[in-house]
Amino acid sequence: MLRKRIPKLNWINRKSSVGRSVALGTFDGVHLGHQKLIHEAVHRRPQAGSSCVFTFDVPPEQYFKGNLALLTSFDQKVQRIQGFGIDEVAWLPFSEEISSLEAEQFVESLLVEQLQVREVVCGFDYRFGKQRRGDVEFLRQCGREFGFGVTVVEAVEAVSGEVISSTKIRGLLAQGELEKAVSFLGAYPSYVGQVVRGAGRGRLLGFPTANLQIDPSLVLPGEGVYLTWSVLGSDLGVPSVTSIGKNPTFAGEVQTMEAFILDFSGDLYGQELEIQFLARLRDIERYESIQQLRAQIEADVEQARQMLAGFHLQDQRIVLE
Repeated sequence: MLRKRIPKLNWINRKSSVGRSVALGTFDGVHLGHQKLIHEAVHRRPQAGSSCVFTFDVPPEQYFKGNLALLTSFDQKVQRIQGFGIDEVAWLPFSEEISSLEAEQFVESLLVEQLQVREVVCGFDYRFGKQRRGDVEFLRQCGREFGFGVTVVEAVEAVSGEVISSTKIRGLLAQGELEKAVSFLGAYPSYVGQVVRGAGRGRLLGFPTANLQIDPSLVLPGEGVYLTWSVLGSDLGVPSVTSIGKNPTFAGEVQTMEAFILDFSGDLYGQELEIQFLARLRDIERYESIQQLRAQIEADVEQARQMLAGFHLQDQRIVLE
């Protein structure tokens, strides 16, 4: 049988290494379960070697569905992975070619030859190779043949007893269940987008907003008004109130993300802005008059100010304590 051609890995922060501990997975969201994999890879880094995450640009199951619904952009994913102390990230764009690799070739060509693996770290349900034939037991057999160890991480449960997964977090976010999603992620979800011109209604109301253009492949929190934290550049973080919805008071038809940034004045058009979602304040509602809407926004801002004391600021971002 002819061996399929194996693409060369893409590397981020590649180091000269005599061997690696390698965590395997898609890592969308880098939630608490993913973090356990990463911690194990860091802990099992071989002497004089490095710790590494091997991942794909998109989850394979979403690739086949042809409809991306991601918790993090690829850049955000890499930043979060590196934030937990991993030395290197190796990745491939997922493709039909990758999906057709036999499990044996996945191990020999990717793990052994290119990654020089000494220890594999994976979840209990990790599957790989053509028709998902490779599993934990297969990895153990290969480890005995090629001389690498296998560490299997069991399911990580939330306080509620539910198994944490990216799929569940996507559903929680879409439903507006932000607090529960945060407890699964171990972080406040954030979105980076460019500030674009909107309808200008916020300025007329006395609350000028930054209208963000967000990657459509990302799962946004469900429609509602949220307490958020806005990060401008690398050295300024300020509180904000952000709405996600279609502006029913003005008969809007297109969903927007609009942030009213507290205690800030300046032109943000064309700039990049990061929005962290901290807490849900209320549902989107239709008001009978602009005066009623203005009064509600004033109440939202006051509630946001009162809630801010309950959050922890570190390096211009809000973090869980």
